[in-house]
This record gives sequence, C-alpha cells and structure tokens, in this order.
Amino acid sequence: MTRVASRFAAALGMTLLLPAAAVAQSAFTISASNTLAIARPAETISVPWSTVQRELAGARAGGVRVISLGAGREIVSQVVDDDGDGTMDELIFQSDFSPNEVQRFTIEAAAAQASYAKKRVYVAHEDPRDDVAWESDRIAFRIYGQGLWKVDSLLSSGVDIWVKRVRDPIVDKWYKKGHDEYHHDNGEGADFFDVGQSLGAGGTAIWKNDSLYRAWNFKRWKIIANGPVRAIFELYYQPWDASGMRVTEVKRVALDAGHNLNHVTSIFRAENGVTEIPWATGIVKRPSVVGSESKARPWAWLAEWGPIVPKDGGHGDLGIGILMPRTSVDDWKETSDHYLAISHTKSGQPADYWIGAGWTDSGDFRDVQDWWNYLDHWAQRLSTPLKVTVDAPSHR
Repeated sequence: MTRVASRFAAALGMTLLLPAAAVAQSAFTISASNTLAIARPAETISVPWSTVQRELAGARAGGVRVISLGAGREIVSQVVDDDGDGTMDELIFQSDFSPNEVQRFTIEAAAAQASYAKKRVYVAHEDPRDDVAWESDRIAFRIYGQGLWKVDSLLSSGVDIWVKRVRDPIVDKWYKKGHDEYHHDNGEGADFFDVGQSLGAGGTAIWKNDSLYRAWNFKRWKIIANGPVRAIFELYYQPWDASGMRVTEVKRVALDAGHNLNHVTSIFRAENGVTEIPWATGIVKRPSVVGSESKARPWAWLAEWGPIVPKDGGHGDLGIGILMPRTSVDDWKETSDHYLAISHTKSGQPADYWIGAGWTDSGDFRDVQDWWNYLDHWAQRLSTPLKVTVDAPSHR
C-alpha cells in the first residue's frame, strides 16, 4: 500500500490485515467488521490495489467487480488513483453497517456491471466563473478561482455551500440556470450561503499575531477522480504574505457518495527556510448561530448551527462542522466573524481534516442535536476503523 493510499484508508476508517501468503486466483473474499456499537451508513471500504493485484490473476482497473455476499449481488465499486500520479492506489466500495456487524465481500477478476442509475458524487470546473463545484447526493460545495475576477471582484478562498432537497445531481443544472436563479429554491434547494471574504465552511488561512492571513482565489485546479463512489480534486494557491511569511497551499478534497463531510488534505509550503507553519480552519459566523466544540474523542470537532439567512427565500437551519485529530488542535478561537480551530504543521507536510455541512430541509437532520450526533459518530468512525481482513481460501 502506498503512503497516500495508507493515509486515505486510515482517515476513512479502516485497517487491512493480510494472510501470510497469497496465491493469484480469479476471486478472493474479504471480511469487514464494524466493532462500534453504532450504525455506519455509507461506509467506504478500501482494499489496497497492490493487494488486489496480488490476489487476482491479471487484475486491472475496469476488470474488477465486488459482490456483497450478504445481499447476493454486485455492488458499485471504483478503482482510485488518490493522488493523480497515474498509479492506482485502492479499490473502494460502500455498504451500510449495523452496530457490531460483520459483512463479507467477494472481489472477482471480471468486468463490473453495477452502476448508479444517478450520479451520487460529482465534481466539475465551471467556466466562465472559474469555480470548482462538487457534490454528493446529500450536499454541494464550491470554491472560487481567479477567473472569477473577470466578472466579480470577490477575493476569497473560502468554501461555499449549496444546500440540496433532492438526491439528484444539481451542480451542472444550477449553473445552467444562471447566477441569479440558483439563489432561489424552486424545489431542489439553493445557494443560500454567503461566503464573501471569509473562510466560509472550512476554508484555511495562516494564523499569526492573532490574525488570519488568507490566500487569494485558487490559481490552478485538477480533477483526479469523478465517481461513482468518490470524487477527488486539487486546488493550487499562489504564494501570499502572512505577516512576513510567504506561503503556498495545495488543497486536496475528497467527497464520497452518501457523505456530508469532505476529507481535506492541505500542504502548506513556506519560503526562505521556514519550517513551522501555524494555520487555522474555521467557520464564518452568521446571524443567530451557536458555536460548539468537542475534544471527547481522538478526533475533535468544531461546529456551528443556526438559521439560514432568509434573504432570497432562505429557510431551514444549517449545520457546519470541522473535524481534526485532537492532538493537532492547539486552540479553539472565537473572533468577531469566525469560529476557529488553530493548528500547526511543518512546511511540505500534509495536514488532514474533514469539513462539511447539513441542512434540516434535506430531511437528514431535524435539529442541532442530530448534527452534533452526526459529527460525534464520524469522530468515532475515524477513531475506530473497520477491521478489514482478506479471508484465506480453503486450498491454502
């Protein structure tokens, strides 16, 4: 397993145990165990591609399928190159787990037949605004590029939210409606969130002298994967000044089907030999919101909950959340306009965290307690990975 695939597997909540020896064959079976006393809906299971190649004779992307032994049918899977370097890193697929449930899956050297009737995860670069917008079947987001300056002077690296009332893909459809139209809910949801010159819903900045130093809009973008299970893209930010420190950022975002939270990896690089980088991620304040945080588990979370601003017909309550390893949280900060998680990293080293949002009118969350429970369950899932084992066949 590559270092990148290992980090993705660990962050998504799983470990893989292998038998002592392996003989290439036409199929092999794995067991996935949920050791938590909570349900794990839309759990993404990963098998390193190196393991698939070792276990299956002639395994190739596009030539592997997954059978759920419990359901007795093929399920949707995806072979993923997590970092876009041209080498496949893992085979991923999803299943819903009950508390303390064990499931078994057969992986076969055969062309996959299963497909989603509708896209459940999607990312696109949208011209002429130079936005990168992405979505799952639960929620949607976007971030601005510098091409936006041709039509709007907004300088922002913050994360915008598009709330959805449908499970269908909406990103391309809403862009075709036009900027004024997708701010109004015509039954599918809308862009009710005003990111402005802020971190929005989990943007990043350098934190120095009790102040935020934000990047400009992204300079370049790259789409790495586009479903059916996971969408991945990268954004590249040109150097900016943070109180005398020049720094760049490469941000990689991954969103899985059925999920409200994105797995984000930010790599900051400082100039002139600076090695220690203080940084922050945060949530912009909105009228009448409540901020909260928890360090009860190895993954800590920062949250905000409150009503959507009623302009343009905005309705419902919106929850926003950020999860980080508890050991990497230096402090929580509340400023006049943000709730912040303060952290640090080394130049060139990845900082892993999760960001996302949930809306009452999506039908997924009734109130703030539901949102807190969602974040707390994610903290448990990240802290206690699935136990995934390759089953030894009878002839071994």
